[in-house]
Amino acid sequence: MPLDIIVMVKQVPDSQEVVIDPVTMNLNRSLTRNVTNRADENALEVALSLRDKAGGTVTVISMGPPQAETTMYECMARGADRAILVSDRLFGGADTYPTGLTLASTISKIGRFDVVIAGEESSDSSTGHVGPGVAEFLNIEQITYCSNVEYKDGFIVAERELEGGTEVVRTPTPVLITVLLNSNFPRRQTLRRKIDAMKKGFEVWNLEKLGLPPEWVGVRGSPTIVRKMRSIKEKERAAKKYDLSNLGELVKELYEKNILKLEEE
Repeated sequence: MPLDIIVMVKQVPDSQEVVIDPVTMNLNRSLTRNVTNRADENALEVALSLRDKAGGTVTVISMGPPQAETTMYECMARGADRAILVSDRLFGGADTYPTGLTLASTISKIGRFDVVIAGEESSDSSTGHVGPGVAEFLNIEQITYCSNVEYKDGFIVAERELEGGTEVVRTPTPVLITVLLNSNFPRRQTLRRKIDAMKKGFEVWNLEKLGLPPEWVGVRGSPTIVRKMRSIKEKERAAKKYDLSNLGELVKELYEKNILKLEEE
């Protein structure tokens, strides 16, 4: 059965060029070089691989400012069939709760879908909240931290990486999956697909298109507010060298600092 797949991607600041607005305490994306979140590239590759084997379509969605158009074209140049950028000034400053709500509303507006795929987390916040949050808003099953995903006999079969090993989960669609960073090798963009993407273009949906109340999105809909940020100064660590001739000094120093305790005879 062909699959209608939706991939959630995000454009993030280059990790070497993060700039924080000192007034709003939000990321200032206009002063940094922006790139596609790497784990989302792995998520897109899973979607394209599923489509290659089962047939169907891959739609990419992203919530972000207008400059995220480069990510839209990049995803289409890798093989996505359709791209939708959810962009409105009222979406700015959103934490993970209204972000999940906005993306879930976008998916509901798209209509039919079998699988929603996202990267495990974004490099600019690293919470891992959005994927599971979208699944909750859509009221569908979810499989997180996946290293391998297949479609067999009408079921999604995924391998989840856990601390103690690997868990295999089998579930019918619809389902949301989050994919681990570096779990595959994302295919390259091609010149032919780049040209086709530029000709085809992508869609831009705003708040009015989604029909959400303004107080539900962006900063107004965010329960998390950053009040202050500060840098943590790393403690300087001094090293001392001891040889066999002065091991007694080492034992004495450790004992005096209550690091080493000697048993009473």
